[in-house]
Amino acid sequence: MSQSQTSEVIAQMFINLAKLRLEPEVVERMVPVVDGLVQRLRGNIDLSTEEGWNRLRIALCGMLAHGWALGMSPFNSPDMNVDGDTLEVRVSKDILTPIEVLKSIRYAKKDENGRIQKVLFEPSTETRAKEQIDQILKDIESKHWGESR
Repeated sequence: MSQSQTSEVIAQMFINLAKLRLEPEVVERMVPVVDGLVQRLRGNIDLSTEEGWNRLRIALCGMLAHGWALGMSPFNSPDMNVDGDTLEVRVSKDILTPIEVLKSIRYAKKDENGRIQKVLFEPSTETRAKEQIDQILKDIESKHWGESR
């Protein structure tokens, strides 16, 4: 299977099983993992023996662990699933939050037990636009009207 076929299979599996359309960069980071596993197992695994099945089990568990580690970063996930629904992430036992909120975290302060005490978020686009407009208006005001005061 070529690299482009592998990326197509990965992308389609995420759409079918997880309802996620991954960014091409994320898919391309997964391709060498899958192709490496296939290359390692090709010709070296005999599924008619218990040892062959154990080797396959170990390889699949390794891929699962690697995928889990990739999934730990919110930047590897899109904001919406293929149905157009916002992806939500469980942040505690009973709280779900949209993934774009996690992506906007700029700073998190933890206590000595590792619990989050304070979180600072990136300003939203709307907030940044309002701040820029306010700054432009202040500049105009000081330039044209600040002299006469």
